[in-house]
Amino acid sequence: MPAFQAEAWNAIFAPKGTPAPVIEKLNAAAAKALDDENVRKRLLDLGSVIPGPADRTPQALASLVNSEIAKWTPIIKAAAVSGN
Repeated sequence: MPAFQAEAWNAIFAPKGTPAPVIEKLNAAAAKALDDENVRKRLLDLGSVIPGPADRTPQALASLVNSEIAKWTPIIKAAAVSGN
């Protein structure tokens, strides 16, 4: 299945309506952590792919989530998968 591609990813989410300054502060802290040499080494040792700065924004995460929903929803529906 050469066209099949699935990747695991991690993200930090906040409740809807969280004030923008709080989101900005959380994002800055996460970006700082991802730039830390020790954190980067550990994540890379675990096989992680560390996103570049442009891919660490709330907007980039929203785009990723939307693309994943669009990709997987038809597959899940076709397989008749349910949460029960």
